[in-house]
Amino acid sequence: MGTPDFSIPTLKKINEHYNLTGVFTQPPRQSGRGMKFKKSPIHLFAEKLNLNIHCPTVLNEESVRSKIKNIKPDFIVVVAYGLILPEGILKIPKFGSINGHASLLPKWRGASPIQRSIEAGDKETGCTSMLMKLGLDNGPILLQKKLKILNKDDSVSIYKKLSQLTSECLIETIEKFSKGNIQQVEQNENEVSYAKKLIKDDGIIEWKLTSEEIYNKLRAFKTFPGLFTFFNLDQLKIIDGLPVEMNHNEMPGTILSINDSILVACGNKTAFLIKYIKKTGKKTLPSNEFLNGFNLKKGDVFDNN
Repeated sequence: MGTPDFSIPTLKKINEHYNLTGVFTQPPRQSGRGMKFKKSPIHLFAEKLNLNIHCPTVLNEESVRSKIKNIKPDFIVVVAYGLILPEGILKIPKFGSINGHASLLPKWRGASPIQRSIEAGDKETGCTSMLMKLGLDNGPILLQKKLKILNKDDSVSIYKKLSQLTSECLIETIEKFSKGNIQQVEQNENEVSYAKKLIKDDGIIEWKLTSEEIYNKLRAFKTFPGLFTFFNLDQLKIIDGLPVEMNHNEMPGTILSINDSILVACGNKTAFLIKYIKKTGKKTLPSNEFLNGFNLKKGDVFDNN
């Protein structure tokens, strides 16, 4: 059971190693300018493999439960499916329903574990396989695999790495769990943190943050919502930049210098160097080219809205 391309490596490995009896994914959704119905990445990949595909809109119907019972699965494997499994379905498989989650649980339960981990400045992430029960990512831990977050990593690179790592984790989990070689570990509720779903306003830069915190947000929000600020009501999207070491006494958001790049004052006397920037509706430009057509000068102040 999965929907986005994150789930594809797991689908591929399970199909290679086991008798994959069915694929559940979310139904085609309307998207794009023409609002055409678009199949999920898992749907398209499963079609290539000529697998049995099911796209229920909801799972708490008797017809869906009956369908799964008739399949008689040993395992249900869930990776970023996007629908909550009712208890009646969780109990159907012979060995149980297992979930692959892109964090080291109990840290970062919820919808956006990769982005929130990078935003928080974590130096390590990973994936967890757990035995599913009712609730949000709260089942007993079966297996975990760790991954370092490098300073050059962003949500795109970590997404790709964890997609592969999660597939390896789940294959190992199925192998060991079916033979009784895994000890379940209950999650420590005192160590729980939640990865809230991303919203557009998460991308608004608060210049009072340190430059390192702003850089973490830039890396975390690369695909959505992006990172943006405002100047004279113009929304400016920061595409690339770096924290720089320097001291200043200017108000956060103040432009400290304009040369080939734009240097902006941040909180705690830190500074952020904008390398690539984009005005709404325009193309991405290096800062020096952007400045040729946009009137910014030293001492100007970026707004929060």
